[in-house]
Amino acid sequence: MRVLPFLVFATAVSCTGRGRAPDIVRTTLVDGAVLLHNGANPVDLLGDGTPSEVFVAWRGNFNAHGHSSVAIYIRTQSDLGDSVPVWQIVPRFGGPGSDESGQELVGTTEGADCTLGDLRLVQHPKAYAELIVARRELGNSYADSADTHFDYYHLIKNADGVIGRPPYYFEFVRTSDARRQYCDVNVAFDQELHLGRHGLGHGEASQ
Repeated sequence: MRVLPFLVFATAVSCTGRGRAPDIVRTTLVDGAVLLHNGANPVDLLGDGTPSEVFVAWRGNFNAHGHSSVAIYIRTQSDLGDSVPVWQIVPRFGGPGSDESGQELVGTTEGADCTLGDLRLVQHPKAYAELIVARRELGNSYADSADTHFDYYHLIKNADGVIGRPPYYFEFVRTSDARRQYCDVNVAFDQELHLGRHGLGHGEASQ
């Protein structure tokens, strides 16, 4: 499957809902991708201007294994019957390590040399966004090259009000394997999916 270039966060949606476009390109276009940064990142998950946001926060450990945690939000009608849209989290269901309640955060896995887990959020014109999570097996060490996998999630609207699912969520679709082994998953993103090597991780690909 051909994945469109990583166009996330290049959107003119106001995250306040007051009609003012945010300072969009605080990030830099690199290798066809918009660099996701620490803090609030306005996005357009639905491809129709509905306010959405990705918030990135750092979890430090005072060692080589700190990581970024990512939460995805959308401002729309909820299941509470509110007369105005409210901010809601967009979790993901299915896929490796998931359970029936879903996962509200997705994060990086990092070592001193390489990033073993990172993500891309691919925005499609006038269509729902796609989430891709890359994960590398540990192998012999964090600095080792090992099998790398890409987990694909599609954004779903819960139009039928299925119990246990929010109004919008990411549903696991499939996993594909990289053609060769990698130390850093952002190098794999670049060489395998052509989504650039500039992710959130601080491994070799960020140097």
